[in-house]
Amino acid sequence: MQGQAKAALAVAAGAFLIGLAPIGMRLSELGPQATGFWRFVFALPLLGLLFAMKPAAPVKRLPILLIAGFCFGLDIAFWHAALGMTTVANATLATNMTPIIAAIAGWFLFKERVTRAWIIGAAIAFTGAVALSYARAQSADPALAGERGLLGDLFGLVSCVWYASYLIIVRMERPHTSTRVVMLATTFGAALLALGAAITMGEALVPQTLRGWAVLAGLGIVVHVAGQGLIAYGVGRLPIALSTVLLWVQPIAAAAFSWMLFGEALSPLAFAGAALVLAGVWLVQRGGSKSVVSSQ
Repeated sequence: MQGQAKAALAVAAGAFLIGLAPIGMRLSELGPQATGFWRFVFALPLLGLLFAMKPAAPVKRLPILLIAGFCFGLDIAFWHAALGMTTVANATLATNMTPIIAAIAGWFLFKERVTRAWIIGAAIAFTGAVALSYARAQSADPALAGERGLLGDLFGLVSCVWYASYLIIVRMERPHTSTRVVMLATTFGAALLALGAAITMGEALVPQTLRGWAVLAGLGIVVHVAGQGLIAYGVGRLPIALSTVLLWVQPIAAAAFSWMLFGEALSPLAFAGAALVLAGVWLVQRGGSKSVVSSQ
């Protein structure tokens, strides 16, 4: 039980850190795809160093990990595009449909059965996330509404399918390989896809200022290595339905950071939504899951 608590804390902390991802995207001098590319590039040296400290990469596992990286690259590509078309709240909420997809996949692929507490807690957390998104949408830039905003919302939903696919593969592979290997291989695959997307979209690849480089470095080190690394660590030690619900911490973090940096107002409804998310996540973790996951 102590191991599961540690893994749950890792996922929650990782979700909080990746709440900075939409902030970095808004502050970046580059387009969405080029920003994603540099996020992965800045992460690779540190991940390579961590891997070199204790190399262990079963060659037969690399192809599936690269596929996971492509899935993650597609997630970032669609999500970053969504952030330029809709509000931070809507884009973040759309991608966090992931727990619902993951729970269904966990039932089919891993025979994981969720408890009544999970269903109630997930419903409460999702209601809170919707309330948080709706409240923040009231103060959104009018330019992020209309058909362009709807397309951004759609891109956000597509990205959550790719992110769920990435997490499911990570959940499958983590009992067989280390977090270091998973992160290095998937980040390399994601970087290749992001570079192709940036070139295809004709985006500039080099920021013009030191501040622009600093934003990209922050995305790579803080958001990807630390945030996504903690999530990859925890996902391999928890039932997929249990771990992914913790990702609903991300909309709260994104809302808080957006309020501080962009002045996106937080109404009483937004605070109530955040409280519901936390209550739902607590109930899910308290209820647990009926499946047993290896803690290798």
